[in-house]
Amino acid sequence: MEVMVRAVRGEARARLVLELEDAEKRGASRHKGLPKAASDLVRRAREERVFRGRNGEVTTLLLSDRSALKTLVLLGLGSRKRSSLDSFRRAFGSFARQAPPGEIRLDLSDSALRDAAKSLGWERLTRAIVEGALLGAYRYEEFKSAKSSSAAKRGAKKKGAPSKLVLEADALSAPDARRARRGAELGQAAAEAIAFARDLGNTPANELSPAALAARARAMARRHGLTCRVLDESALRRESMGAMLAVAQGSARAPRLIIVEHRPRAARRTLVLIGKAVTFDAGGLSIKPAQGLQDMKFDMAGGAAVLGAMQLIAKLAPRVRVVALIPAADNVIGEKAYRPGDVLRSKSGKTIEIINTDAEGRLLLADTITYARRFDPDAVVDIATLTGAVVIALGSHISGLFSNDDKLAAAIERSAETSGERLWELPLFPEAYEAIKSQVADVKNSAGREAAASTAAAFVGAFAEGLRWAHIDIGGTAWTQRTRGEVTTGATGVGVRLLGDLAESFEKEV
Repeated sequence: MEVMVRAVRGEARARLVLELEDAEKRGASRHKGLPKAASDLVRRAREERVFRGRNGEVTTLLLSDRSALKTLVLLGLGSRKRSSLDSFRRAFGSFARQAPPGEIRLDLSDSALRDAAKSLGWERLTRAIVEGALLGAYRYEEFKSAKSSSAAKRGAKKKGAPSKLVLEADALSAPDARRARRGAELGQAAAEAIAFARDLGNTPANELSPAALAARARAMARRHGLTCRVLDESALRRESMGAMLAVAQGSARAPRLIIVEHRPRAARRTLVLIGKAVTFDAGGLSIKPAQGLQDMKFDMAGGAAVLGAMQLIAKLAPRVRVVALIPAADNVIGEKAYRPGDVLRSKSGKTIEIINTDAEGRLLLADTITYARRFDPDAVVDIATLTGAVVIALGSHISGLFSNDDKLAAAIERSAETSGERLWELPLFPEAYEAIKSQVADVKNSAGREAAASTAAAFVGAFAEGLRWAHIDIGGTAWTQRTRGEVTTGATGVGVRLLGDLAESFEKEV
């Protein structure tokens, strides 16, 4: 699907009509831009309950008169009281999958949009609309014999979906039209970045080794004017990254540390983003059960989110130095695999007793946080599919947040609200740090089932002493088996918008 804001000429053959679920009783005057026959048709659809206006509800109506307008597509926005950027993303995500083919026009002077723009602003509103429409059309079909390209990536025509959604800005003031166009441009950039992250997450593990992920990161950085360098296994040994190397030693596929930078000349502050990228997680010798094991290709979703965020940050161009660190490794069974009971020496010098080899992501993060200190960061934020426990606590729609700094946590929560990527702060009380103390080493990598999301975060936090640090656990939100709104089955790309917004606000707010 292609989405654009532009002035139009001539009558539309197909028009998108937005409807609120709890709007007042409608008459022909509700749709001033529509012919009377079309407006009457919308009214009858509401009165006869053919269409109710629920969020994401799509109904196509055909006109039988002789006017140029032949098709009406009704899109429900849901309740006026619940109107938000997220509700627009969801609605337009559903629209993208259900609308008929061909060009469809939406008049931005529609009263529902004008009302929403008063509180949300035209730039943010059109950005949400474009993000929703492009991401809702996303499909991962790389390995289909007769594949069709992802609409969110390349805007190609696809059977069953409109090839073009035109947002008509003719009736807007010149400043509002400029804001709407800017929003559409940012929405396109965000959708492409999220589609990139989804593509990485959806790629099967036999195609995406740590080295292959590094190659994709280099290509992305080159396209978007970022710098990229990669530490191979030999370099990791020279850096004494013992915890990370231990995770990878059972695999024939060597680990990589991927470093991508956005470094504007005027930058005065440095934000480090760390994304866990276990390209396949079998659990090591503490092997996972067979059920659901195929989903462990998604265990690199934190790394995918950070790489997608860097692509978006290149477009947003904040005056902040942003350093992305992506530790990539396989965690599998092999004759050299690390064992429960082993004691590892991390890059920081702390020793780690291994209780469970399936608690491997925190080992990658521990060494990478220590590595991050050389950049003298003003804040470090890591994102990882770290625990199943966070799913028990928060479900599959909310990520967990942990931090040792209230101001940083508050900034991340603001970015979550703006981006529509919900999260909730969970506790990091002293008891969580006590739980990870070991009798034979400085710390142990698992403290059991009790408060497992918090103790996992505490383990990572033990390596962030003296840093302003936050950890985002996306164990429940990184992939889904259900299509809803702008989120489609498979990798979700969660974290891209949130981290992009955080980088944009970091100069002033944190």
